[in-house]
Amino acid sequence: MSTTTLPDSKRLRAALKGEKPPIRFERIGFLSQAGELRKIVWSEPTKSLAENWTFGNLLKREDYDLDDDGRPGQRGVYEEQVKKIADGIRTTSRPYLGTLVVGMEPDEEFVEIEVIQEVMPGVSLVRITVREGAPVVWSVDGQHREYALDRVWNLVKDAEEGDALVVRRYLEQSATEITLLLEGDPDILATLFVKMGSTKPIDPSLIAVMDKENASNRLGQYVIKNAQLCSGRVGYLPDSAHKRRDPNFAGLYKAAGVRSAASAIAGVGVRDRTPKARETHLAAVIRKRVTATGLTGNEALTAVGAEVVELLDLAFERIPGWRELSKNTLTVPEFRKRYLHSATAGLHVIANVIAAARIADVDPRKVVDALAELPWQRDALRTIPEDEEAGTEEYAMHVFFEGTLAKTTYDDRALCYRAGASGATRSNYELAIKTVLRHIAAEHPDLKALDSDVTFTELGLIARRSVGRPRKTAAAPAATK
Repeated sequence: MSTTTLPDSKRLRAALKGEKPPIRFERIGFLSQAGELRKIVWSEPTKSLAENWTFGNLLKREDYDLDDDGRPGQRGVYEEQVKKIADGIRTTSRPYLGTLVVGMEPDEEFVEIEVIQEVMPGVSLVRITVREGAPVVWSVDGQHREYALDRVWNLVKDAEEGDALVVRRYLEQSATEITLLLEGDPDILATLFVKMGSTKPIDPSLIAVMDKENASNRLGQYVIKNAQLCSGRVGYLPDSAHKRRDPNFAGLYKAAGVRSAASAIAGVGVRDRTPKARETHLAAVIRKRVTATGLTGNEALTAVGAEVVELLDLAFERIPGWRELSKNTLTVPEFRKRYLHSATAGLHVIANVIAAARIADVDPRKVVDALAELPWQRDALRTIPEDEEAGTEEYAMHVFFEGTLAKTTYDDRALCYRAGASGATRSNYELAIKTVLRHIAAEHPDLKALDSDVTFTELGLIARRSVGRPRKTAAAPAATK
């Protein structure tokens, strides 16, 4: 199989002479379908796979990039995972890699599929010929295994004795199944990867930016791309992968957390206890907008996203910590060290308080200003003196968020009390949301609608009261004659 790319000038001359471009690869396999998706399956000799179907020549893979719509992308490569697979290949007499899945646009100018024979309904034996100039072949699932095989083969391909020779012979007599998806749409390939990725659990934050089927993911992606708070600060790959692209990258929030915050502000609130619940409630928000405006579903989702971005941008400019980040007078590491809302739980609190403002029909800008008055700093502590009668020693606690966003402990090294994050548990941040809403309503009478059963119910902080059967009325006594 030739994988040499023909220069454009030579390809042009060949076209002018009426010649077809040289063959990049040609295989015989089984053509079948998965719904609308066509696919061809064949077994590739492992030696050929290691030497030809590599990311250096035929296959392509890239860390997913939310800002690049021209390629499907992948998760970051985990060296530990590659090493584990490579060790497995070197130490087994049965080097089975499973099926590697790749995707390519079936451009008829460069990709020829000849049906040889139908072998059963829906399955045909075919010859696929891919010529130079054909679209890129993308790795959809199996990039860690391909990296590991390439690494092992380079170690043993020239071996003439010992264990390395044994490994070489095992690989030379092996073959690996390849499934070629005849699909070039980056969004579809990325979503297929998310749906089928089974060799290693996929980070929820990578799913949040790659999967475009769910409305909550698309809303989160819109906010991540457009909100000032998120600019260069949202992680969905390992930090090392982000830093290869941007050496100055400093991750603040994960994409999954931003997705949840965006859905909350849109109207879901804390009713996102499962992905299905989040999707159901967001769909209701979008349907309501469609009914009220006549927009299409996608247009309504974009309109809601723009409103979420506007409110987050406002909060970014006004809330302590975020405000300094917006002015570039504070770095992300410094912010994480000094402020409680650097944790995802704090982001949830701010998002849901803004959501409550929308639900209660009060001015979200006034609510953001009220949020800016709260003591978000970790060092906003008060000391409780020793009480000999009660038998308690002196201790410190956060003046507002103790037991919700903050957990204050004594630092033996620094010889002082420090408030650390209490953990992003739902019970903690939901209690913090209630505390903040009640505090703002008490301090600002014009915002008192924030502290109401109706607001708490719509936000998801109070369970809806189910409407049971009407009480039976007692039968009227029979009339006596």
